[in-house]
Amino acid sequence: MRWYLDTSIALHAVFPWGDDRAYRWLDGVVASGATVLSSTLLELEVVRALRRERLALSLATPLLKRTNLVSLEDGVLRVAAAIEPHAKALDAIHLATCSMLGFGITLVTHDTGMLAAAAALGLDRFDPLASR
Repeated sequence: MRWYLDTSIALHAVFPWGDDRAYRWLDGVVASGATVLSSTLLELEVVRALRRERLALSLATPLLKRTNLVSLEDGVLRVAAAIEPHAKALDAIHLATCSMLGFGITLVTHDTGMLAAAAALGLDRFDPLASR
């Protein structure tokens, strides 16, 4: 199985005060041998959030070591620009990257806007924080 990791879940797995269900989900997925992917945009967003909170950048290392990052290329930006319904720019980049990875991938997000846009695009989606 292949999973596409969105920043909303990644930050929960990185921040000390994040929801530990995100980290447990990631541990379980990696232990199962599944592939976790995301855009290189994820690394930028996580690093910027850690800097904003004045936290050690090394907190991102365990997450980033488990995530296969896909390069952000012009084609992704073109697909992101064409996405309807509306999605914020960075969300559209994640949605475009996920959709361009083909069949058999599930978008993992806690963002309700991303979940709705992914549904409209016909993407499989999962929120590990939605269940207790």
